Amino acid sequence: MTTQSIYGCLRTNGAAVYDSAVNQTFVTYSGTNHDIYIKAYHHASSSWSAATKVATLNLTHSNAYHDYPVLRQLPDGRLAIFQATHTSSLQMYTSPSPRSITGTWSNRRISTDRNTYPEPIVIGSTIYVFYSQNTDLSWPYRIYRVIKSTNSGQTWSAPQTVIDSGRSADKFSEVYAFGVYERNGRIYITWSQHGGPKGHNGAGKNIYVAYFNTADSTMRTVNDTNLGAGITGGELSQALVVTTNPNDLPAGKTLPEENPVAVPMQDGTVVLGYGVHTANSRRIVLARWAGSSWTSTTIDSATSLFKDIVASGDAVEFVYATADDRRLITKRWNPSAGQTPVFDISVPYSGGADTVFYANFVEKRGGISVIASTIHYATRKNVHTGRWPIFAISN
Repeated sequence: MTTQSIYGCLRTNGAAVYDSAVNQTFVTYSGTNHDIYIKAYHHASSSWSAATKVATLNLTHSNAYHDYPVLRQLPDGRLAIFQATHTSSLQMYTSPSPRSITGTWSNRRISTDRNTYPEPIVIGSTIYVFYSQNTDLSWPYRIYRVIKSTNSGQTWSAPQTVIDSGRSADKFSEVYAFGVYERNGRIYITWSQHGGPKGHNGAGKNIYVAYFNTADSTMRTVNDTNLGAGITGGELSQALVVTTNPNDLPAGKTLPEENPVAVPMQDGTVVLGYGVHTANSRRIVLARWAGSSWTSTTIDSATSLFKDIVASGDAVEFVYATADDRRLITKRWNPSAGQTPVFDISVPYSGGADTVFYANFVEKRGGISVIASTIHYATRKNVHTGRWPIFAISN
């Protein structure tokens, strides 16, 4: 798709969207100096458009990778890119015309709530944007909040706090969400608690799942316990799915989990996909909630590099990297048939890249299934000239 991208710490959604009305897949990415770009893939002609520069950010500091773009399509058909000026504010860039990337995009600052890691969801005529607030790094402490707009982003609600652990004694008080996923008005949030004695994002523990009920703006557990407007520290245990040990880690790792994401299925069950590792093991796991308890299936015991998961009919598809980061694998799984392969490809590295950072399923997929980025891991935070490939994987 491009050979001119740089490092952006994108979560598990927002790389691309498919629009069936024009049969195009739109993809956003960070280019040189973290400027925001977008391209369109025309499925009828099997060709990429020229890149449109959405915004000039001209960032060259070592933490600029936090300011990555996230793409969604608005209720009126226009494309919108959300970008957080990390720990400061949240911007929304909007295309001038529906279903098109061409022209000059508008820019609106939609929040100044010390925003980090935006996760937008569009349902009907309403846009929800979830984010971590940079509450107090000295503890460390970050709460999770949401704002919403019912007029395509012209005005926004006041923030609602949906997860707040408080300043816990062990200092694992930073909410780090890895994915949000919606079905039937329920927005499932999957997160871990980071921080600890080493300070901001110095370690992590546990995997939690709950959902935001858009009908009444309450947070609920997977068994539908209503926890009110937000989950508190004393209620975290009701959302706990996986317990991990922040001190039992391989060399070079600070976090035990890899990109946990829960997706609701059409039959009402929930499937959580994640990677997890200890000092002596690593694995890809699918955990399923079927109404009363979680049951787990280990998919691969040779790697923990989980990337993303998506509901697909009566099954899920999920993508992960091999332990050496040389291959990307996608499989399909349902509880009765088990797992079946979808693809297993060698990563097309160039420009010195050696690591797949993210591999995200396209929202409302068309002919392209996954968008994946590559980086050179050792220099990822300090290289600001676009030199690494982003590639698309077709169905």
